[in-house]
Amino acid sequence: MTTPGRGASLLAPPQGQHVYVVRSRRTGEVSIGVDMTPNGACPLSCDYCQVPRTERSAPVPVDLARVREELTAALERTGREAGDVVFAGSGEPTWPGEFPAALELARALVRASGLAIPVRVLTCGATLERADVQAALGALVASGEGEVWVKLDGWDEATHRRFWGTRGQAEHEARIEAFGRKTPVVVQSMLVRRHDAPSPGETAEGLAAAVTRLLAAGCRVQRVILSTLFRTPGDGDVELAPLTKDEIEVVARAVRATGAVVQVPAMAG
Repeated sequence: MTTPGRGASLLAPPQGQHVYVVRSRRTGEVSIGVDMTPNGACPLSCDYCQVPRTERSAPVPVDLARVREELTAALERTGREAGDVVFAGSGEPTWPGEFPAALELARALVRASGLAIPVRVLTCGATLERADVQAALGALVASGEGEVWVKLDGWDEATHRRFWGTRGQAEHEARIEAFGRKTPVVVQSMLVRRHDAPSPGETAEGLAAAVTRLLAAGCRVQRVILSTLFRTPGDGDVELAPLTKDEIEVVARAVRATGAVVQVPAMAG
């Protein structure tokens, strides 16, 4: 079964409202996903997103008791196969007001399960200025129990608007910089071929420049993950394609030259 934003579920249907299990293309491991926005609520409208963005949705209240029930069941069912618990899914997981409590709940359930697996939060970075989000993410990383993955796809106002459908590249980088000076982050970039957008070489130069700015500002970048397209975009009219392995390596060389550690998942290329 496939739900937009979740990938192919390994759980017998129906999936939970908030919890699902997939084999992650990024890590190659079985991931227990926590979807805080099953209605697809997200402040961005990325052209490559699998979730249709014809209308912007706001977050709806999250039933933490249900999250507890579904996550407990998934941890018990998946057992030692699980490689991580990841907050991702159909929209921006940190947007709902219940996110900090849900993250603490997930950390507690993982500890109680006895599984030595990380809790990861995949965020677009739009909420990093929120004090409650900062505190929750900072506590996660400081505890050694998990990581924060922040999106960085563009490098100037034109690419930010073209790829994400919003304005504010400088503000986006400033949020990452301010957060990353206190809490180490993993930067995650999606590399996609667009007929009306920069070439792999221009992408390499642009992303390397953005990473250089983050590092120069004191942002503690643990590594940069370079992924490419592997799902059909929710907007069927969008013409996108994945980069080849060689094209991804062009970008990877440029980003490595900044001094950052670069990771290219097996699914890329």
